[in-house]
Amino acid sequence: MNGSPRNKNEMPDVPKIDFVGSMIEIWFSLNCAAYHLAYVRVYLQTAALRTPLSELVKLEQDLKNKTQADLVICRAHLAAFFWQIDHVFEALDISVKQGQKEHPELRYFWSYEKQLKKIEEEPARKEINAYRNKAHEAPAIIGTNWSGDHKFLHHFLPTISGLSNNDETDMNAKLHEYFEYTANVWLSFAPSDFKQKFPRDFRFVVTVPHSYIGELPPGLEHPPQLEVQIEAYDKSVETSEAARAAYLPEPARGVEPDIEPES
Repeated sequence: MNGSPRNKNEMPDVPKIDFVGSMIEIWFSLNCAAYHLAYVRVYLQTAALRTPLSELVKLEQDLKNKTQADLVICRAHLAAFFWQIDHVFEALDISVKQGQKEHPELRYFWSYEKQLKKIEEEPARKEINAYRNKAHEAPAIIGTNWSGDHKFLHHFLPTISGLSNNDETDMNAKLHEYFEYTANVWLSFAPSDFKQKFPRDFRFVVTVPHSYIGELPPGLEHPPQLEVQIEAYDKSVETSEAARAAYLPEPARGVEPDIEPES
């Protein structure tokens, strides 16, 4: 049919972008990565992430729920951080190929492709990809080093067989290293006039975790929190049960209804 998308996942309402436009969108991905990194930094400073499990299980249920929420938020932002910085490299490859199609006469697009292939073999790039994949397969990739008397020392990323051993490296330092590495790769491919226009620092508002144990600025000791509740009930089951109950005859007093029990 004429006018139909060639790809079933194509979105005709989203405008197509050229090489320059795609580079701007990749910079947006870096912003998203910085946003997620900001949350990880804050939520790593919580009792949820710095208390032995043997102590957490002793908490009252309400406190357990709050520390669990802090853990979920931290893990979710860590997984999203790796997803965003890993996407930068994938998007750069797509952008370079787009540039080759738009300007086949410009040879530097072909040299860009060779540079990207070399970058794909660099240890930092491989580590980012490995952590991206593992964080979405099993989000528990936040390691914790304890002293002999079970006092918190630092967080770390798990070792990658044959690639890295990060047990003794502070996780915050390693994440920042990955972020700077990725941002500098983007800058190396960005048009020259972009290098001064796009900021190198990022600032975001972060909610204060329930179990935060870091130092807070004056006035934020008891900050108001906006809590959003998300539900995931099976409405179809509730509806069918309600309808079934409405149409069943009321049993006579002292008589059991003739209904087969559900298996």
